[in-house]
Amino acid sequence: MNMKYINKELALKYLDYDIKLYKNILDGFKEQYNSLNFLKLEDTSFFKEVHQLKAISKNIGASELFKLAEDMNKNKTRKSETQLQETLENVLSEINEVSLTDINNTTDTTCEHHTKEELFEQILNGAIKNRPKKVEEPLEKLKQNQNLTEDEKLLISKLDKEIKVYNFRNIVNILSK
Repeated sequence: MNMKYINKELALKYLDYDIKLYKNILDGFKEQYNSLNFLKLEDTSFFKEVHQLKAISKNIGASELFKLAEDMNKNKTRKSETQLQETLENVLSEINEVSLTDINNTTDTTCEHHTKEELFEQILNGAIKNRPKKVEEPLEKLKQNQNLTEDEKLLISKLDKEIKVYNFRNIVNILSK
C-alpha cells in the first residue's frame, strides 16, 4: 500500500527496524490524537501538544506533519494551525487504513536487504578492530537469515571459518573485495 502522509520505511529506519515498536507507536498515536482538535486549544496547551506531535510524528514517518509541527514549535505561531489539523487528520486516516500485515510486508524485503548490508559492515568494523564479539554476533544474525543468496551463503561460510581461528586480517580481506 502506497501512502502519501506516512513513510513506513523512514519510520522503521528511525526505530532501528523494530516493527513491534512501530506498531505500538502507531496505536499510541491514534489513541492520543484521534479526538484532539488543535483549533480548539488555548495557546499553552496548543504549543505543548505541538511539541509532542513534532517528536512522535517523526517516529511514525509523517514528515509533512513533522515539518509543520517543527516550524510552529520553533516560531511559536499558530498561523498554520488549520493545515496542521488537516494533515493530522490525513495521517490518522492513513493509519486507520493500513493493516499491520501491510507494515510487515513492506519491511520484510527492504529491511532484510538493508540489515544484511549493515551486518556485513558490522563484521568488517569488528574485524578491523580485532573484536571477536563484534564479528560473531552479526555473523550469527546473518546465518539465521532465510533470504540469503548463494554468494552470501558462501561468504558467510568463509567468514565463519576465519572467525573460528580469529583471523581478522583474512576477514577484512574477504569483505574488502
